[in-house]
Amino acid sequence: MKKIILSCFILMLLSINNAYSQFDKPVLTVTIGLSNPNDELRGDSYVSYDTLGNIFIDSSLFATHLGGQLGFQMAGAVKINFDKYSITRGVLSMSYNNFNTFQSRQSGTTLVKFINNTYQQRPVEYNYDFNNFAVGLGLEVAPTSFTNIVSPFFNANFNFNFLSAQLTRVTGINDSNNVELSSFRMGVNFNAGIEVKVNSNIGIVAGLKYDMANLIYKETKRDGFIEWGSSSASINDAEGRYITNIYYPIGEAYNYYQSKEKKINWGTAYIGVNVNLFSDAPKKKTPPKTSGFKKYNYYF
Repeated sequence: MKKIILSCFILMLLSINNAYSQFDKPVLTVTIGLSNPNDELRGDSYVSYDTLGNIFIDSSLFATHLGGQLGFQMAGAVKINFDKYSITRGVLSMSYNNFNTFQSRQSGTTLVKFINNTYQQRPVEYNYDFNNFAVGLGLEVAPTSFTNIVSPFFNANFNFNFLSAQLTRVTGINDSNNVELSSFRMGVNFNAGIEVKVNSNIGIVAGLKYDMANLIYKETKRDGFIEWGSSSASINDAEGRYITNIYYPIGEAYNYYQSKEKKINWGTAYIGVNVNLFSDAPKKKTPPKTSGFKKYNYYF
């Protein structure tokens, strides 16, 4: 048994000495995937109905959750090898998440309050999106990259996250309004996947990633406004209190709401390609130079 283990070890050393890394120069990775929100980022619905069937924005949106539903992610990363065999790499990444991608617009009738304190029904349509743009720095390990065929990889990244949400209301051709929220947060993600080399320039990559977007710099906005027409409201993820008119019939008064602490986390399953941007072009063989004079043999 010991001889077999020793033989395998020697063969592995020989393969390392003779093999090249999967990509021995900086590599561009481009992926697309589906992202599933977790914790307080997720919300089953952002609308509710009264006893007469009128539709309103649910009072739990922004107070206890952020209304996220299944969405997509587009991402790109540049990976720089730290060693000859591409086992350890530095990662510079960018990604964009759009949640609620597959959620349909919510429509029905709502109530409008007039100056004489009477209410009338009016058709309404609501739409909601939650997004994140991230820039990250990280470290990756691909323990079997020297095999030059298939390699699992694991990485961790520190991210700068630019979070945003937009709630839109349309009640007629010339009557639309929205609410926009945005905040900056810092967090981390953990990534595990597998690479398959196709040729010296292209590879296939697939994996799973988990983001924790607001570990640092949670915000408490005291008595901030979240109202129809606002474009700079804050995502209160640290129990801030806010004033709003979005949950009521159109034209209704404002009221105070308390926001609970929120974790903004999600998981992503993705697939993509690795592209070797700096591969060496194959060298063309050139025939040896010859003189312009023919060689003759003379006999005397």
